Amino acid sequence: MLQKIVGNIILPSKILYGGTVHVENGVITDIFSSGSDSDFFTNFPYIAPGLIDIHNHGAMGHDYMEASDMAFQRISEHLLRHGVTTAQCTTISAPINQLIAVFDFYRRWIQKPLIGCRYSGIHVEGPFISPQSRGAHKLDSLQTPENGYDWILEYKDVIRELTIAPELPGMPSMIRELVKAGIVVSGGHDHAEPEDIVAAAKSGMNHCTHIYCAMSTLHKTQMHRRYGLCEYAMSQPDFTAEMIADNHHVPPELAQMIYRCKGAQKCCVVSDAIAPTGLPASSKLYSLGTGADGTKVFVENGVAIVEDRTCYAGSIQTLDQMVRNLVIDAGIPLYDAVRMASLTPAEIIGIDDDCGSIEIGKRADMVELDSDLRVRRVMQNGQYCHVNEEH
Repeated sequence: MLQKIVGNIILPSKILYGGTVHVENGVITDIFSSGSDSDFFTNFPYIAPGLIDIHNHGAMGHDYMEASDMAFQRISEHLLRHGVTTAQCTTISAPINQLIAVFDFYRRWIQKPLIGCRYSGIHVEGPFISPQSRGAHKLDSLQTPENGYDWILEYKDVIRELTIAPELPGMPSMIRELVKAGIVVSGGHDHAEPEDIVAAAKSGMNHCTHIYCAMSTLHKTQMHRRYGLCEYAMSQPDFTAEMIADNHHVPPELAQMIYRCKGAQKCCVVSDAIAPTGLPASSKLYSLGTGADGTKVFVENGVAIVEDRTCYAGSIQTLDQMVRNLVIDAGIPLYDAVRMASLTPAEIIGIDDDCGSIEIGKRADMVELDSDLRVRRVMQNGQYCHVNEEH
C-alpha cells in the first residue's frame, strides 16, 4: 500500500520544504518537492532519516555487557523512542570471556523478531587501549596485540568496529588483519606519538573514537611540539571522527571547531550513552560494564562521572538531544546536524546502501520532529512504531 509522508524533508545537504515522500513495502519509492518558499511551511513537521548511533553502551538502567534479553530490549526500545532506528551496541574493556559472552548473545539476539531499534553490529571499545588514557575502563582488563586477538577475528561476522590505541606493540599487524576481516579500526583511548599514529593510519586505521575525549593531543618533547591523534584526525581530509555532542564532553565552541575542520561528511555524532540514560535524576551509583569488572559511576549536573571523580564516564544524553545541541548551541545548520547523526555514521561503518538518508530505494526509516526538533513519531521499515513509555 502506498503511504505519503508530508513535511519539511531533511535531505543530506538541504531541507525540502513542504515535500512528500512515497513509501511502498517498507521502501522509499519517490520524493516530491512543492517548489515553494520555506515560509509557507512553518507549521509542517520535519521529516528526518532514522538516526544511527554507532557508539552507545546502554540506557534505562541496563548495559549491553549484561548479555540478556531484558538489557537489549530495554536499551533498543529506548533508542527507538529517541529516533534511533539503527545502532551498534558497544562493549567496554572486560575479561575476554565476558566479551565473548556478549558476542554469542548478540548472534542469538539478531535472529529474533525486531524489538526496538535495529542493530548493525558490535563496537568493541577496548581492551586494546592505553593504560594512560583508559578513562572509565578498568586497568586490569586491558590487553595488547601480543596477548593475541584471534578471539576478535572469530567474531568478525558480528564485530563491525574496534577501538584501539595505535602505540601498543604489534598494533600495525593487528590493524591490517582487522581491516582484511572487514572491521573498521578506530583510534582512541591512546597515548600515541606521531610515528605511532602514522604507522596505524598506513595500516588501515581511518577513524577515531570520541574525538578530544581520552585521546592524545598536542604536547611538547623538549622544544619540539608533537601532535596527537586529535590533531591528526582534524587535519587529514579522509579521516573520520566521532563527537559526543552533549555540551560536556565537547562544549559548543569545540563542536563548532570540529565541524569547521571536518565538515558534516567526516564527523558523526555518537551518544556514548550508558546505563543511567533515560532514568530520573538519582544519587545512586551505576555500573559501566557489569559486576566486579564494571566501573562505578554517578550522575552530576547532567553528565556521568567515575566514582573517584577523575574523568567523565560516558554520556546520559540521547542522539536526538545532541542534534538539538548542535543546532541550538553550536549554530550548525539542521541538515548538517542531522547528517552527522544519520548518513555520516552509516557511511563510516558501511551500511549507507540501505539506510542513513531519505533517498529512493532506501529503507523507510524516518523520524518526525516538531518545530523544537523533538521526536513525535518514528517510522521503521515503513511502519510507525509503538513503544512503551520510558517511566
